Amino acid sequence: MALPVTARSDPSAGPEPGKRGRFRWLICFLLFLITVNNYMDRQMISITSPVISQEFKLSASNLAVIVNAFLLAYTFGQLFSGRFMDWVGSRTGFTLTVLIWSLAGIFTSLARSVFSFGLYRFLLGAAESANFPGGVKVCAEWFPVKERSTAVGIFISGASIGAILTPPLAAYLIVRFGWQVAFIAVGLPGLLWVLVWRRLYGTVETHTRLGEAERSYILAGRSEGGGGGTVAPVRWTFFLRQRIVWGVMLGRFLEEPAAWFYYTWLPLYLSQYRHVSLMNIGFLLVIPFLTLDIGYMGGGWVASCLMRRGWSLDRARKTVMLISVLCMSSSIAAVSAATPTGFVLLISIATFGHGSYSANILTLPGDIVPHHWVGTLYGMTGFAGGFGSIFFMQITGKLVDVQQSFNTLFMISGILPLLGFAAFVLLARKIEPLRLPAATGA
Repeated sequence: MALPVTARSDPSAGPEPGKRGRFRWLICFLLFLITVNNYMDRQMISITSPVISQEFKLSASNLAVIVNAFLLAYTFGQLFSGRFMDWVGSRTGFTLTVLIWSLAGIFTSLARSVFSFGLYRFLLGAAESANFPGGVKVCAEWFPVKERSTAVGIFISGASIGAILTPPLAAYLIVRFGWQVAFIAVGLPGLLWVLVWRRLYGTVETHTRLGEAERSYILAGRSEGGGGGTVAPVRWTFFLRQRIVWGVMLGRFLEEPAAWFYYTWLPLYLSQYRHVSLMNIGFLLVIPFLTLDIGYMGGGWVASCLMRRGWSLDRARKTVMLISVLCMSSSIAAVSAATPTGFVLLISIATFGHGSYSANILTLPGDIVPHHWVGTLYGMTGFAGGFGSIFFMQITGKLVDVQQSFNTLFMISGILPLLGFAAFVLLARKIEPLRLPAATGA
């Protein structure tokens, strides 16, 4: 059932910034923390891949099956988890999904075969699919439009912080205690986070810890994201008739496979083709995931700054996204790097570009529809990105087994983001709020 949308008003109205309160940024910080945990859980399989592939005699194709078990659940999960978060609300939605993914990560320590690894990764992917639709939804609820990409950039930067922490931490735990303990140690923090979330989170309209000045500022500013007035229930078919939705879906379909390629295969590539030790891999991979984090926060911050300086939403987002995909093309040159360090530095430019691109394209659902429909729309676009990633992961496993090389794949990863941005611009045309159906129906 659709809820009434706050009438459009000037988000700059209200008290001076210092008097508005900052509780909304605590909510953003909680999203950041659970996104750190989210990415630590999902990164564990790639960091442990050199060890488990040797212990259980797994080929690259076997690893691709395990990775795709996660991606399959994650992809189709996003299609429904956004709708789920819109239905049950952010407080209950995050409680349930974080509990499930934390337990799935812990139980991965019991896996002994392709099937059992795949089963636990499938459960992990299904639950973790709610993190980004839910997080973007919370940002649309708790932040005015001109702060939204900054908030999204901060919370999704947890992905790269998790990716930074996981390689050295997992390498130490694996070498010192074994890969099973590593999975358990990374899964436990999510259970503690749920307790804090249940205590601190509520809706903007009724939250008792939120000052009236900050509440008014949020409610006034967030209505710009999708127009005002009363809207009817919106079916998925309505969104599928919109050019901009197809633009975002195709932009993610073509760009996200490159990012998943880096997340998943860099440890195995450095181990088997650059002959880097597991501990050194752990420390080397801090660099590309640090630049990924800088991209997440920087891409969102730059777009927000440009809009505050008077740039249109359309111009600010597209400018940052163009620069981002140009950075991602550096992976083409990475395969020719003479040393592992040179290779990692070039890949780091590409991961920076992905972070900056993501901070903007992931924010678009909150830019173009009211917060009541952000989870649903994000889930649809996330499905497209995941579907492209599944296809590319399967190709990766086959090509590596056949060619005994990653060179072709690094080149493809540099080209796909450029194609994704071009497709987005051609289809989306201008980034602006959608005109949702009036109360007569969708």
